[in-house]
Amino acid sequence: MSSEQFIQLMKQLEEKGIDWKTIEEKTKAPKQILDLYTNSGPVPVTITNNLKKLLEDPPE
Repeated sequence: MSSEQFIQLMKQLEEKGIDWKTIEEKTKAPKQILDLYTNSGPVPVTITNNLKKLLEDPPE
C-alpha cells in the first residue's frame, strides 16, 4: 500500500472515532512508526490488513 492510500485509511479510522491506543494494539506498531509510513511507503501488508479489519469491525 502506498503512503497516500495509507493516509486515507488512517483518516477513515479517525472519522469512525477509533483511538490511537486501539490502533496501536491491533497493528502491534506504535503511532510513531505508523506516522513514518505516512511519509514513506510501502506499508507492510500485515499492518494494512489489521487496519482494514479494524475498519470493518470497530470496537464498541
